[in-house]
Amino acid sequence: MQTLVRDQVHFAFSPDNVPVYRAHSGDTVLFQCQDCYAGQLTEDGQQMESMNMAHNNPATGPLYIEEAVPGDVLRVEILSIQIAKEGSMCAREGAGIYGVTGCHCRRFPVEGEEMVFDKGIRVPLRPMIGVIGVAPAEGSVPTTVPGEHGGNLDIRDMNEGAVLYLPVNVPGALLSMGDLHGVQGDGETVICALEVPGEVTVRVTVLKDREDIPTPFLVTKDRYLTTAADPSLDVCSVKAARKMQRFLQDHAGLSPEQAGMLLSLAGNLRISQVVNPVKGCIMELPRGLAKESFTL
Repeated sequence: MQTLVRDQVHFAFSPDNVPVYRAHSGDTVLFQCQDCYAGQLTEDGQQMESMNMAHNNPATGPLYIEEAVPGDVLRVEILSIQIAKEGSMCAREGAGIYGVTGCHCRRFPVEGEEMVFDKGIRVPLRPMIGVIGVAPAEGSVPTTVPGEHGGNLDIRDMNEGAVLYLPVNVPGALLSMGDLHGVQGDGETVICALEVPGEVTVRVTVLKDREDIPTPFLVTKDRYLTTAADPSLDVCSVKAARKMQRFLQDHAGLSPEQAGMLLSLAGNLRISQVVNPVKGCIMELPRGLAKESFTL
């Protein structure tokens, strides 16, 4: 198994990024990831002025997959996520949705399967990938931004055992990832989660002729999740919901009306992150509810 080391990073998804490693469809690859602060937040009570925020959300990569060409779909199976025994958070003025004043940068230890918070509060860990994506067809998208290429999706279900499907927009796909979290709630409402460095092992597979997959598309052991991003929550929530409606038409033989009714009964429309200028939304549906024909 090959390793992409933690200093092989970039800060924008772009077709011009030079691959740091090449793999074949079916290969298993390990990504070493920095935290979202690029390791700069090292002390409890540290101030933002001591950090270069141009180095926010470093993404390790990109990885070039030999068989991938535009129009394909890249299947990324998350085999394992290993995180450090300490993480960071920074609630600060002008960020998030809580009207925080001043800057409050903190370090929190990890003990066993829990984050040790203040006042004896222990939060169960749920390690996840915050940033994961491929190059867009053209232009450059900062690693802080979500989109149809993936990017800063901040979906708390991006855990070990999940499978992410991404569009291939350029030769080789150019897969990168970073911004690992020990645990995060939907919305990431204070602008950060428990930010941790760590290692992610994935298996990459190129799928041909799979226009039926509504990328970016996340599959867990019990749910399907369609995703969308837009500066407007109204717009991105509708986009995410309609992607799942289309999925049910393609894979469950339902009419548009039937798919809409089923989603109104059993679908959950969620906010993945609300604090960036480009917001993220998810529509999730239990697997097997409509005897879908979708194959992993």
